[in-house]
Amino acid sequence: MKKSDKKDFQRLLEDLERQGWQPMVCDSPVPFYDNAVMCGQPNGVGDVVKETMMLPKEFLSMQPEFVVKAKGDSMKGVGIEEGDVLQVVTEVQAMDGDTVLVWLDGDYTIKTYCEDETGHPWLVPQNEAYEPIRLEDYERVTIVGVVKKVTKCAPRASYRTCMRIISRAKEKQPEMKAVSPEQVARAIRGVAPLVKVGRQWYAVYRVLADCKVVKEEDFGTFCELVKGEVPEHECLPTRVELQRMAVQSFAKPVAMWNEANAPVQGKRFKDYVKIAEKMLDMIEN
Repeated sequence: MKKSDKKDFQRLLEDLERQGWQPMVCDSPVPFYDNAVMCGQPNGVGDVVKETMMLPKEFLSMQPEFVVKAKGDSMKGVGIEEGDVLQVVTEVQAMDGDTVLVWLDGDYTIKTYCEDETGHPWLVPQNEAYEPIRLEDYERVTIVGVVKKVTKCAPRASYRTCMRIISRAKEKQPEMKAVSPEQVARAIRGVAPLVKVGRQWYAVYRVLADCKVVKEEDFGTFCELVKGEVPEHECLPTRVELQRMAVQSFAKPVAMWNEANAPVQGKRFKDYVKIAEKMLDMIEN
């Protein structure tokens, strides 16, 4: 990792901590086995390690650990679903109610460990569609480990669902007050002295795009608009420069700009924000 990347990463961690998050760095390798482990009928896990997964050291215990992916739906009652990553701790005693990885006559399965009133051990699914497994029915049984942590597969929502929610929110928003050409011209002339390099005009463009004065990515029209108001400005905008700035959080409305995810940082980021705020203030007043 480059020094600049390390600084950006450290800045991101500090920013998350200030906002109440508890970021952890994935800096400890843990074996990650190739095959998924069935949460239904037993199946093979395989003996070959596919790769290592990096986890935060805060997640690890003193006992040996490894991770596998879950498959099937027999453990959905305790929140384990297909695709979830299971962190398994070995060399520990299984207790009633523990979720365990068990080897049964050459196959592996994930179930809840429980001893009945007579002391006989069972593997209990957390889905009524499956039957419990009595361990005494198998000749060779090994409780490989106890599932210590479940990392959920990243959830995704459909685009249509998101757009329906966004549409409802937009309907509740008040209509934006129209900005007159006179207001735009006055604002451009007023903010021009703050622009020291051509690409800083992007802050002005972004405000006008937010106010629906210019269309998204219509940099050509914006450039002509600026040239018409301040033709003698020493750093007039160009379409190419503006396109280069329309990335990361800068591609979003000014209110959503984020220094940690912007094409510029530090004082340069603050300069863009200052220009945008000045432009918005002159349009509104």
